[in-house]
Amino acid sequence: MTASPDSVALEIVWARYPLGDAALNDAAWRQIDETQIAPTTYRELVRNGFRAGVISGTPPDAIARALELDTYRPREPVDDEPDDPMVQTIDLTAEPTVQQRVLQLRRGKRAEIQASEVRESVPLLIGRGRELGGRTYQNVQAIYGLVVDPQPDQTVAVELTPELHFGQPRLRWTGGEEGILRQLPLREREVFESMRLRVRLAPGEMLVLMGLEDSPSRLGELFHTAESQSGRQQKLVLVRLAQVPAGGTWE
Repeated sequence: MTASPDSVALEIVWARYPLGDAALNDAAWRQIDETQIAPTTYRELVRNGFRAGVISGTPPDAIARALELDTYRPREPVDDEPDDPMVQTIDLTAEPTVQQRVLQLRRGKRAEIQASEVRESVPLLIGRGRELGGRTYQNVQAIYGLVVDPQPDQTVAVELTPELHFGQPRLRWTGGEEGILRQLPLREREVFESMRLRVRLAPGEMLVLMGLEDSPSRLGELFHTAESQSGRQQKLVLVRLAQVPAGGTWE
């Protein structure tokens, strides 16, 4: 597969770790840059039990431990890597605790990052501004919607949006390549636009997302905990910019 001149390679990593890990939930964040996230977006994320930031250089020790860096090595894109923007094939409850995929993504083309398994019925409290409202979702799955915008300086603007996909799939019309409408089996969606975060990544930098403990909202808990074979665990999702086209200006 030959990469498009406006495409970038992103490594997506899922890692589970024990509940209540003090180093991951606190100490590690002293070395993670949370200031790239707009203050209004950051407040909405925190209200709903999310924490996000950018790692440059060597990951904090607690992150390295969660990623099992003694055995884990970042995957670089290869020519036969499948060009499938729908990252929906991970069993987030199975071993090993660290799983990864490489995603080749063109500018403006949407991808989806799986953040949970499909759950049959989940009651959620969700913060919207200063209000906290409840709803029960059936056959619900947590998803991060992902869009990238390569920049002339060889960085990439990454946009990530928490979403809930729920209900039974139904045939719906959706826009495809070159404006062609297609019918696809899609579930209903709730898109949390107020929590849409935008960061700028250079090659090798990572966007890391975790849940916050003791949040009144259960939304972040759905995204960042897992009922695994080892019991209930926390989960981080990491997006690493693996590669940009050499010499590209993307004008």
